[in-house]
Amino acid sequence: MNALLLQLFDNIDIIGWLRGIPDWIHGIIVWVYTLAVGVFNWAWGVFVWAWNLALDNWLLLFKAIVFPGLVFVLMLIIFDVWFTRKVWGRVQARRGPFHIGKYGGLQIFADAIKLISKEIIIPRGAKRWMYRLLPSFLLLVVLTPFAFVPWTSEWVITDLSVSLVLVFAFLTAVPVISLLTGWISGSKYTLVGGFRAASNQFAAEIPLIVSSVGPALLAGSLSVLQISQAQTHLWYVVLLPVCFVTFLVSAVISIGLVPFDAPVADSEVIFGWRTELSGVYFTLTYFAEFAKQVLYSALIVALFFGGEYGVPGFPPFLNFFLKFLVVLFGMIIVTSSFYRIRQDQIVKYSWRYLLPLSMLNIIVALLVLAYVPGLAGILAGGG
Repeated sequence: MNALLLQLFDNIDIIGWLRGIPDWIHGIIVWVYTLAVGVFNWAWGVFVWAWNLALDNWLLLFKAIVFPGLVFVLMLIIFDVWFTRKVWGRVQARRGPFHIGKYGGLQIFADAIKLISKEIIIPRGAKRWMYRLLPSFLLLVVLTPFAFVPWTSEWVITDLSVSLVLVFAFLTAVPVISLLTGWISGSKYTLVGGFRAASNQFAAEIPLIVSSVGPALLAGSLSVLQISQAQTHLWYVVLLPVCFVTFLVSAVISIGLVPFDAPVADSEVIFGWRTELSGVYFTLTYFAEFAKQVLYSALIVALFFGGEYGVPGFPPFLNFFLKFLVVLFGMIIVTSSFYRIRQDQIVKYSWRYLLPLSMLNIIVALLVLAYVPGLAGILAGGG
């Protein structure tokens, strides 16, 4: 064995091997340097491409991020929370929030900080990755349809020929997420609340969609922007008053507000499908509820109240926003003035009354357009 080792070392040129170490190190350094330069050049190229793309589409980015996009919508949701509390306080003969900020305007920020800072407690039987994912996905699904809301003809993030269909396509995912959240939390209260929320929203979706068919037929378009622009001379609420009422009631059912708040009835199922959510996850679902309220109020203005068209001489956005505030106020008044009804009654009222009434109003409106001379010509976009 020793002789074999001596023979092996005799055959190795140790000095030559040591002389080659600097060249080997130099080769490694050159390779690493070349790789680093290549990665840097690729990253710089991506940055330059993104920068030029942003400059070429700066208006679209501004709309999507600032106005009428994410920042503006979040400010509206914050205002909606404060406004709802104030109106509820006045209806119930109390002051509402008033301690923090002028007229309690900073109370929502204090509540958000409090909720976000709370400990996140995940139940032992919950499916953890879904528990963390679904609340964020719910808020994302609700915020996405705001891209199609035409605050004015210019201030809309994107206008598609089927934007009305896409709005309801995104909102269709909400009951599924509510049901999944109730299921994955591992509690009987959340599961019952999830089934109730899904039942509410599935029952309300058909009347809601049918109620929106009327404006689409009169405008001859499935674009929310074009439906709004078609009401230059006559608001569709005049021809479709029942559709407006059924849309409003169906929207309240879909959101799950009083008197249709059986999915979160604290006297029955604690807080329904949101019982086991805590901290930031509860905050996300709480904001999603108010985001739906803001979204439906804006859609009602665009579909039934002429969008940006209103008081002559007023800026288009001001016309839209004033009508939006009136509709939002009306929705809050509705939700603060009635007692809770049972889950089976919610489904019965949706299918037995809201759906036939919305279909009947569309038929009557079409007959009126067909047999009243000159009325179809008043409609700018269809008829």
